[in-house]
Amino acid sequence: MTKTANLIAIMVLAVMAFQAPSAVAAPAAFNQALDDARRALDQKDPAGTLDSLRRATALAWNELPFTALNVHLTAAPPSGYGQFLPRVDNVYRPSEPLILYLEPVGFAVRHDPKTGVYSYNLTADFNLVDAWGRVVGGRRDFGRFGGESRSFPDRFPLTFTYSLSGLPPGDYRVETTLRDLIGKQSHTVVTPLRIEGP
Repeated sequence: MTKTANLIAIMVLAVMAFQAPSAVAAPAAFNQALDDARRALDQKDPAGTLDSLRRATALAWNELPFTALNVHLTAAPPSGYGQFLPRVDNVYRPSEPLILYLEPVGFAVRHDPKTGVYSYNLTADFNLVDAWGRVVGGRRDFGRFGGESRSFPDRFPLTFTYSLSGLPPGDYRVETTLRDLIGKQSHTVVTPLRIEGP
């Protein structure tokens, strides 16, 4: 083996050795949290069970990709987390608003161990694109969704209401881009729709 190959092999082993503790620590802490939850459940301890499960959720959260779950067009404004009535289709009259519900997951969350406070900071952009791929409307930073909580923010619904007023009939798509300002990541939700005549 040449000196260059030896050097590369040593560097690879050094990187692997450097990364190994954190790679092993996360699953170990996650498994410990699940074991704690099982013990608390056996002891009929609601607070201990839920606290341990929330700890496991926070540990798993760091391994998740930044994405959105439960993406739905809704028939009316949602009233809370999971409290929405799905719309039956994506066909709108020009006077109707488009209401989009989604639940972002995997965004970066900062935790201050001194205060016990979790913080997060998201923003959103959107583009309205016609059937030919032309951007006919949009806005950057039209919504900011940051906050602080003493509970891990894993149940964090977002609702976007888009006005379709003035658009001629046809096929469109709304591209809603969520940006995680702490984690420096983004995720785009594409929502097809059709506008019919009045």
